[in-house]
Amino acid sequence: MRLSTPTLLLGLAAVHLLAAAPSAHASPWTLRRGEIAVVAGFDYQWARDEFLDERGADQPFPLNGRYRATTLNLGLRAGFTDRFELELQVPFKLVSYTSDTVILLEPPMPTGSDLDFYQENVIDLSRTRQGIGDIWFTGRYNLARWPVAVAIEGRLKTPTGYDGPAGTFGDDPQTAEAFLDGVGELVTPENVEDDVVLGDGQVDLNLNLLLGASLPSRTFFRLDAGYNLRLGGAGDQILASVKVGQAVSDRVLFYADARVAYTVTDGDVIGISVAAIDPTLPNTEYGGTNNLLLREVPLERDAIDIAVGAILKITDAVEMNVAYARTLWGRNTAEINAIYVAFGVRTQLVEEEAETSAPAEEEAYEDEAYEEGAPEDGAYEEGAYEEGAYEEAHEDEAPRGGAAEAPAPAAAPETPRQQPAAFEAASPYEAEDVSQGR
Repeated sequence: MRLSTPTLLLGLAAVHLLAAAPSAHASPWTLRRGEIAVVAGFDYQWARDEFLDERGADQPFPLNGRYRATTLNLGLRAGFTDRFELELQVPFKLVSYTSDTVILLEPPMPTGSDLDFYQENVIDLSRTRQGIGDIWFTGRYNLARWPVAVAIEGRLKTPTGYDGPAGTFGDDPQTAEAFLDGVGELVTPENVEDDVVLGDGQVDLNLNLLLGASLPSRTFFRLDAGYNLRLGGAGDQILASVKVGQAVSDRVLFYADARVAYTVTDGDVIGISVAAIDPTLPNTEYGGTNNLLLREVPLERDAIDIAVGAILKITDAVEMNVAYARTLWGRNTAEINAIYVAFGVRTQLVEEEAETSAPAEEEAYEDEAYEEGAPEDGAYEEGAYEEGAYEEAHEDEAPRGGAAEAPAPAAAPETPRQQPAAFEAASPYEAEDVSQGR
């Protein structure tokens, strides 16, 4: 038997790239007024090991267990002002867990009804579920763009009516002693709860601080920190992430990131999870309760995830993001591996107002004119792709000769403008987390 790990895991997959969240794009460089970014992402996750407790040691799923999940994430970001944007993310999930069947009750004394006993007490934990996962609503407000981009972010996660997680044989009883007292009645095939769900079945409220900076070398850095208020009996979390990327050409950028979710309040017990003392034992050696480990499982989860990836700028408006992610450490979650592929398209729905004080023939952007003497190599337009895309006025496309006629604001520094020098910092999406979510 096993802890209902994919049950808890799917919440993680919704906030991280392992999910992902997922995941959240969480960029301090908000879209401009009238801009939208549409993202379609696909991720494939798999796991054969899990983290059960705070010791952080991984162990294989019992009974040759295997977890797999695929998710199609659809996202939309829209800029309502030059500093404020909203985002909607909707995931469509297919989740499965397969394992060997097992009989946990002691076989009776040899009788003529032995066959009936085995047929009635075979427990199969293999399950598959599909549907819409947790929906995320996000608002971001940019406080500063230079020299460090700063934004605040509020996020709301809401479930979509699926059944939430529970213990292996239900949410009652909630103590190991009570479970042992009624083990003969509880450990039956009909009492097995669905061990695969689409999320934690509760509401999350995030408040995050987003920081970002870039260099003329086309390197960018990102640092996020926040608090996740988890309602519905789940333990609250502290969230943090760090990300760094380097553009190697006008079209290709590589990046790496790490994300942490750590529970800081107690979550409600969701039932008794039946794990294995020795998860490597074959199902033929599970006679009775000799290999069972009963755990009172709270709705809590910790994880450290890492990811590496690349973004290919196909056109000025279209990007492709490819990433691999892995859970390095956790509690009440699986040791997930994930591959993520996404396409993002950004466009302008509302035309920017013309600059009345500049000559009509100039192509200077509003509040974006280059300062005379600013470095040509690495000068980036303030409306560049949200997380680092090269602006359309990048060096060889920058205005020549007449740029000084559209003077920069007096306080502007003699450095690249307020935009990241790598297009990841302005990408319409990020490799998340797949998980999700978390």
